[in-house]
Amino acid sequence: MRAGEAIADAVVAHGVDTIFGLLGDANMFLVADLVQRHDVRFVAARNENAAVMMADGWARATGRCGVVTVTQGPGLAVAGAALTIARQAGTPLVLIAGDTPPGDPLHVQSFPQQPFALATAGAFVPVTAPATAARDVGLAFRAAAERPGPVVLDVPIDLQDEPVPAGTVPAPAVVAYRPASLAPTDAAVAELVGRLVAARRPVLLAGRGAEAAADDVRRLADWCGAVLATTVLAAGLFAGHPYHLGVAGGLARPLTRRVLAEADLVVTFGAGLNRWTADHGALFPRARVVAVDVDARALGARWPVDAGIVGDAAVTARAVTARLAPRERPDWRSPALAAQIAAADPFDGIEFVEGAAGIDPRAFIRICARRLPARRTTVVGVGQFGGWPNLLLDSPAVDRAFIAPWEFGSIGVGLPYAVGAGVGRPDRPVVAFEGDGSLLTGLGELDTLARVGAPVLLVVLDDGGYGAEVRKFAPRGVDPALARFPARDLAAVARSLGVPAWTVTDQASAEAAFDELLPVTGPRMLHVRVLPEVTQERF
Repeated sequence: MRAGEAIADAVVAHGVDTIFGLLGDANMFLVADLVQRHDVRFVAARNENAAVMMADGWARATGRCGVVTVTQGPGLAVAGAALTIARQAGTPLVLIAGDTPPGDPLHVQSFPQQPFALATAGAFVPVTAPATAARDVGLAFRAAAERPGPVVLDVPIDLQDEPVPAGTVPAPAVVAYRPASLAPTDAAVAELVGRLVAARRPVLLAGRGAEAAADDVRRLADWCGAVLATTVLAAGLFAGHPYHLGVAGGLARPLTRRVLAEADLVVTFGAGLNRWTADHGALFPRARVVAVDVDARALGARWPVDAGIVGDAAVTARAVTARLAPRERPDWRSPALAAQIAAADPFDGIEFVEGAAGIDPRAFIRICARRLPARRTTVVGVGQFGGWPNLLLDSPAVDRAFIAPWEFGSIGVGLPYAVGAGVGRPDRPVVAFEGDGSLLTGLGELDTLARVGAPVLLVVLDDGGYGAEVRKFAPRGVDPALARFPARDLAAVARSLGVPAWTVTDQASAEAAFDELLPVTGPRMLHVRVLPEVTQERF
């Protein structure tokens, strides 16, 4: 057996059935072995950075470890932004990177892959000998699960053809260490109980890290008379609760803003509390903030907190409930507030703009709210355009149904993450929102979407430029033409690459397009020309 075959066997032993990537000299035969001998599905992207994003999107949608492969040198170098996103998101992911022969430092594609991997992915596992190849694969998968985060598994091209020594015992799949749920200290619980007793208007704010603790946090809120809210990435976690305010943050709706402005205590559970969650201090300016997180390093790291509790969200919520006498706060959790929450309409008070250049993006999102299937995966890319679906469209994040790869602020993420999510969860359609400038950084992945055939509706909100830069230039006296570009027929481009596409310029054409494209059973694209003068201040 060759080392490359041992690596393929070990990868499959870790439950891998899908791998994303781009072929090159240093990984092509490994991929061929995985496909031909193990029947692994290979999703071929057109760009290495997009391939890693697809694997990340697949992992976020499925909850499993994503796997991707690239070739040596430039293949790995191109993937740096995507690895950084996955690292900041804590996505378990193994990138199998081919490498040049160690004995050929003058190879044209020679590149210091280890320091690059450490600077981006943050973890590097080299395969150093055929006898240890299977073990090294296991170490990479274990590291990806335990961190969690991306790991670069480095495989020199010449080593893949070397024979595994006779008598080498196959390495078993390495099982990741799963620590027990972290309990808070008695002192920390007592302090939080005291704060809740003293508070008059408490709020419990849950993030993505508290999804498994939803019932316990909800029970604590009912026990102590608090209202509930979530971050964007935990949207819908408390759906149906009469005192659930919805998403808190820069994209909070008017009612949520009004209520949170009155809060005197905000307790966060599993939330990446940052300046956007607090809307730069404008969202709950009078409140003391207590953060509960399993990672002590996260407490107050991105936004100041008055107290931090190291503990699992569910364990902490249960411990506080057990120590706290039940309390009613009729002036806070009132029937009037429940009625306002039930009747709230995100489109109330909006004066839609009419124009020949396109449709008001808010009017288009209102149509989306009515026409899109409720059971879907929603992907929102990075840019000003993302503010509209995030603010106005209800996109529950439960069951991994909301993907927002904003961690590194990189554009060009919407389409590849949607492809990955569609491959990972073909049981429900994916609706991805992307901008024109963002899409144009990776048009080749429209071809990938067409070839894969995943149920993805790509919605391109086209304002003819980089909307955020245009909006920021004007107050500083800079000509916004620097960030504007000529109109392009993106629908025609999509069709030329095999993706059915429609152009939307007004409400009538939007309705007609939805009539034709629904239900979403395969690739679709909506090219929506939006009015550039309608801008989103918070995104």
